[in-house]
Amino acid sequence: MVDTNDPLLQFRDVTLEVDGQRFLEGANLSVNKGESVVVAGLPASGKSFVLRLLLALPGMDELQIVRHGEVMVDGQEVFELNGADLQRLRRRIGFVMRGGGLIENMDIRRNVTLPVLYHFRESLPVRQLADRRCSQLLDTFGLNHLGLAGLRPAELNAEQRVYVSLARAFMLDPFLLLIDDISTGLPPVLAKRLCQHVFGMPPEFDDVLPDAATGELTRLVTTADLLGYAEYGDRFVLLDEGQLIDLGDRLAVESSGDSRLARFLGTYTPEVTPHG
Repeated sequence: MVDTNDPLLQFRDVTLEVDGQRFLEGANLSVNKGESVVVAGLPASGKSFVLRLLLALPGMDELQIVRHGEVMVDGQEVFELNGADLQRLRRRIGFVMRGGGLIENMDIRRNVTLPVLYHFRESLPVRQLADRRCSQLLDTFGLNHLGLAGLRPAELNAEQRVYVSLARAFMLDPFLLLIDDISTGLPPVLAKRLCQHVFGMPPEFDDVLPDAATGELTRLVTTADLLGYAEYGDRFVLLDEGQLIDLGDRLAVESSGDSRLARFLGTYTPEVTPHG
């Protein structure tokens, strides 16, 4: 039986090497249920792999992977799960990739509803449920017009792609939300609006799905712009030279004399792309 006081997520001495490049070196991380933790690091430092490890590295079968240590999610070592158990875990986790990760040959409504249609196609009247949830989520984000039949991801701007991916991540009532550097390139006002949706109260649906999450949503967010997330995270972690360094809360970050944090903040320069 899992101790309810145990962290929801844990890295225990995790080392990760991908195609000969070392990204993590005996790294440790602990995230409690209901926490919102922000992992900051420079571009190409390996932040995305921190999130992908929690899903057992999906989509990386063709890469040469060397991994050591334990990756624990909700009391389970994810790399020891069989295929069916891993799929059940993944469906309870919302993952928003940088750039959205949308399926280009599906329209927007199909992209958003896909998790419900795929995972519950044999057990629920999924079409009506999926459509209701999709409409509610798009309305929450002020994007009802994106639900028109035939509208595809190629017709969206960068901000819209992220919101569609966020809507898809919320479809299955996740207990864990993984967000990968999604505000990069957005103007500050749009990045702030996006953060308010990511860190705000998750949507509440009338329909209840099997394995629906109870209690507070846990969030793990990666970014190259730590200061842009300062008012949202409960705790901040710096990825530096393969180590995950716990910086503490916002006040601890603001008063920190850690030379590694100072070097990171002095190195990173946000890049803003035009909106449209």
